[in-house]
Amino acid sequence: MEENNKGAIVAKTIHQIMHVIKHGMKYPLREVNLTVPQGMLIGVLSKNKKMKVSDLSEQLQLSNSTVSGIIDRLEKQGMVERTRSEEDRRVVYVSITKKVEEEVIEHCKSAEKKLEDMLGNATDEELDQILHGLFLLEKVLERNNQTNKVKGVDDKCIR
Repeated sequence: MEENNKGAIVAKTIHQIMHVIKHGMKYPLREVNLTVPQGMLIGVLSKNKKMKVSDLSEQLQLSNSTVSGIIDRLEKQGMVERTRSEEDRRVVYVSITKKVEEEVIEHCKSAEKKLEDMLGNATDEELDQILHGLFLLEKVLERNNQTNKVKGVDDKCIR
């Protein structure tokens, strides 16, 4: 294997892993008419109660505009609501509605359980190796990102 092909192999492998995870997660969410990103947003909100769009974006690793679009669709379905801060009217919070608390959260928990089950046949040693590799990958990518910032390469060009 040539050295310069390894990066492409890593990227392809990550893509394949994400496909398997999304495929496994979509069925419990489909029952309540949610996409995987919508289910992830509902899951984050169920744990944090109310959040700003920027905080949701950071937590989900998605752009503000992508998260706003997800929120728009969920709001039309009556699953989330936006409220303005009393202290600063420019700040908008997003929270789940009572309907979601009662009906959808169980399905989100089911999707999380599905993800846990997908790794259920791994040994502790295997999980430790996977986590070690993922942490190492994150460290390498962050180091590369810092190097690019020093060189003046824009983050948005890399994505």
